[in-house]
Amino acid sequence: MVETDREELLASLALACAELSARAWMVLRDKFGSSRDILAAEDLALTAVRGVSAQARARVQTARKKLPEMPDLLERLAAMGATAVPFTDPLYPPLLKQIADPPGLLFVRGELTERDRFAVAIVGSRSPRPYGVQMARRLASDLVSAGLTIVSGGARGIDGSAHDAAVRAGGRTIAVLGSGIDVAYPSEHRELFNRIAASGALVSEFPPGAPPESWRFPRRNRIISGLSRGVIVCDAPEDSGSLITATCAAEQSREVFAVPGNVDTGHNRGAHRLLKEGAKLVESAEDVLEEFGIERSPERQAPVERPRMQVTPDEMRILELLDLEPVPLDEIIEKTALPPSDVAGLLTFLEMKRLVKRLAGPSYVRVVG
Repeated sequence: MVETDREELLASLALACAELSARAWMVLRDKFGSSRDILAAEDLALTAVRGVSAQARARVQTARKKLPEMPDLLERLAAMGATAVPFTDPLYPPLLKQIADPPGLLFVRGELTERDRFAVAIVGSRSPRPYGVQMARRLASDLVSAGLTIVSGGARGIDGSAHDAAVRAGGRTIAVLGSGIDVAYPSEHRELFNRIAASGALVSEFPPGAPPESWRFPRRNRIISGLSRGVIVCDAPEDSGSLITATCAAEQSREVFAVPGNVDTGHNRGAHRLLKEGAKLVESAEDVLEEFGIERSPERQAPVERPRMQVTPDEMRILELLDLEPVPLDEIIEKTALPPSDVAGLLTFLEMKRLVKRLAGPSYVRVVG
C-alpha cells in the first residue's frame, strides 16, 4: 500500500471510529473528494456544506483527535484477522455502493470476495416456529449449494439458523452485525461467528468495541439488503425487525421474497403482508434462482446466469454508459443524443430485461452479473 493510500485509510478509519453518519460522510466526500481532505478541511468550510449538521461537524472534529490512534487500531484489527475496507477500496462490495447511504468504511473479519455479488439475504423472527427454522435452513443450504452467498444479521432465530446451515453446507455466508466485529452478540453465537469468519465474513460499519445498542440494528439492516440481490423474509410476525430489512430492499430496488406459513397462528403475518404487497412467494431455492435467471453451479462454483434477451443497438448505447455507479437520467439523454422519450422507452425495456435498475433521482445502474 502506497503512503497516500495509507493516509486515506487512516482518515477513513478515524471517521468511522467517530461514527460519522453514512449520509454526512457521503455529502462531505462529494464536496471535498476524500476522507483525508474532509479531516483537513477548515471548520468554516465544513459549516458551509449544506446538509451537514452540527453533530456531524463535531464528529469530524472527534475524528481529527482520533487520527493518531489509527495505526494502532490497524494492528489490532490484523491481530483479530480483520481488515478495514473504505468506500474507495476495490474490495468494497459493488452492490453496496449502489444504495443511497453506503457506509464510508466496513470493518471486515474474514474475507469479502468477488463471488459475493451473487448474494441473497435470509431474515426473520428471533423466536421462530420450528417450520420457519426448517425453511430457513433448507433455503440457505440449497442456495449455497447453487453457489450463492447467504447474508443475514447474526441474530438469534432465523438469522442464526441461516448462517449455520450455510456454513454446514460448505458455503459462504456474511453476518452483518449491529455491534463491533469483536463483540459477540448474542453471546451464544460466538462460536458460530468464528465459523462464519473462517469461511465467509463478519461485517460492521461500527468500530471495534461498539456495543449492541438498539438503535444500531435498524441501521445495519440497510447493509444486509444492500449486500444482497434480494431479501427472503421467513417466519416474520407483524412487528418483526426483518420487515425493516424488506423495506430497505424495496427502497434499494432489490427483490423481496417471502416464505408463506400457517395462517392460523398469525406468527407469519408480517411475511404474508409482504406477499399481499407484491413480494415473490418462495417455496424452494429454485424460486429464487428462477427469479434471478441463475443456473445451478456444479461443486459450488460461481453461479452462471442464463443468457439474457438480445438488445438493440440503441439499448446497447445506453448499456455502454452504465456501470455500478448511478448515472443520472439527464446524463444518459445527453450522452446518447437520443430524444428523451426514446431514452425513457429504452430504459423501460432494459428494466424489463433485467439489465438495468432505476434508482432515486432518477438515475440508473447496470445490473451486476
